[in-house]
Amino acid sequence: MVPRKGTSKILFSIYLMRKTFRVWSVGGRIRYQVSQRNLVSGLFAVVLLTACANATPSPSALPAAPNDAPITLTVWHAQTGVAETTLNSLFADFHQAYPTITVSAQTRTSEGDLLRQGIAGMAMNQLPDVMIASQRTIVEFAQKEVLVSLDPLASDPALGFSDQARADFLPGLIDAARFPSLKNQLFAFPFDAHAVVLYSNSDALKSAKLAIPKSWDDFAQAARATTRGDTRGWVMTPDAMMFYAMVFSRGGNIVNDTQTQVQFNDNSGIQSLQLIATLTKGDAAYLASSSTRASADFAQGKAVFVFGTDEDLAIIADAMNANKSTFQWGMANIPQSDSANPITAVFGANIAIFKSTSERQRAAWLLTRLLAAPEQTARWARTTMAMPVRTSAFPLLIDPGTPNPLLKRLNDGIVANLPTIRASPSVRDAAQIDTAVVEMWMAVASGIDQGTAMNRAVTRANRILNP
Repeated sequence: MVPRKGTSKILFSIYLMRKTFRVWSVGGRIRYQVSQRNLVSGLFAVVLLTACANATPSPSALPAAPNDAPITLTVWHAQTGVAETTLNSLFADFHQAYPTITVSAQTRTSEGDLLRQGIAGMAMNQLPDVMIASQRTIVEFAQKEVLVSLDPLASDPALGFSDQARADFLPGLIDAARFPSLKNQLFAFPFDAHAVVLYSNSDALKSAKLAIPKSWDDFAQAARATTRGDTRGWVMTPDAMMFYAMVFSRGGNIVNDTQTQVQFNDNSGIQSLQLIATLTKGDAAYLASSSTRASADFAQGKAVFVFGTDEDLAIIADAMNANKSTFQWGMANIPQSDSANPITAVFGANIAIFKSTSERQRAAWLLTRLLAAPEQTARWARTTMAMPVRTSAFPLLIDPGTPNPLLKRLNDGIVANLPTIRASPSVRDAAQIDTAVVEMWMAVASGIDQGTAMNRAVTRANRILNP
């Protein structure tokens, strides 16, 4: 995925095996990239124009406002483009449901800007009421004890979620927003979720008489079987989040419960790295020069598989259109050790509430609650290609009158077997651990001994966890 405007910065460049790799920090994710590309495409415009009409819950179904006194909530976020437009529309719906509460949305240029201005705001006692940010940004404020623990609000009989409503959230999504370093409390509430998925060339699999691989053994076999002529099985885009998803899918963890040691060097991590090494040496997998190049190669039929996120739906569709490709393709859960209980990694923006008066905190929670409603999360997903945070929102993705093919792929590829969601580490300097993992992947794909690469990454990551 290409870095969003205003949300990324170059961390470093690596010259490795005659290739220069530039590593980016993108909303808390580490991606490698050679060049940027504008994500504002005609497909996003179509999604925006064909989105269903606003659906605000009936006021009778909502908890009451704190009181009749007017309240203006200040919300900081770093959304841009159609995402910002949609977010403002959701804020307008909230005001319609709660006429005494107005939302003053203030856009910041990046996650880093949210953190910097938030820290400055602490010193001047000028913090917002709500922040929509990555989990790694939110944990910085939670550790400074300026955020409200959301557990009492979420379990409140009048304001919270019933057991049925909790079960409606994507499996594991609420727990993924908890912070182990803070007694597993909930300081971030799910809003914008993007999961790691597998994209595949359906026609190539059909020609090889293969199905979409559900296990990692099946994936390795399919990558080899579909490597023919100029076509390879797997075009790789080294990404820490994708490696974490591989580890999670094999039942592993990235760090231990006390967050003092990494664990991706257990069997789950070793097997994931072995897959990269074995398929690369066998010419069934190769390292693309950039994420954009990987999408283009997939669209041109040069590769049968590419891992990405649901956000990459539009990027791949753009590449297909640019190359006038006509083969059938789709997305699905990544391969698993236990395909009946899939697990994947997730990233995105969550909602945090800053400490203030009880009335303002209640108003902020009401906003959080409405943004997580099925109708609202479906609207967010339709314009941003995010995963709806509620399972009951999936049927709302598809407009029967003007069905969007990208949303249909999202629905068809995921809804039949929803994965359990796991989050990447939210420890201090977690981005540096991501960088170590990306370097490890690139080194192994370039021919360096996998044991050497793993030991180097583990040593570096453990030093980050124990400075």
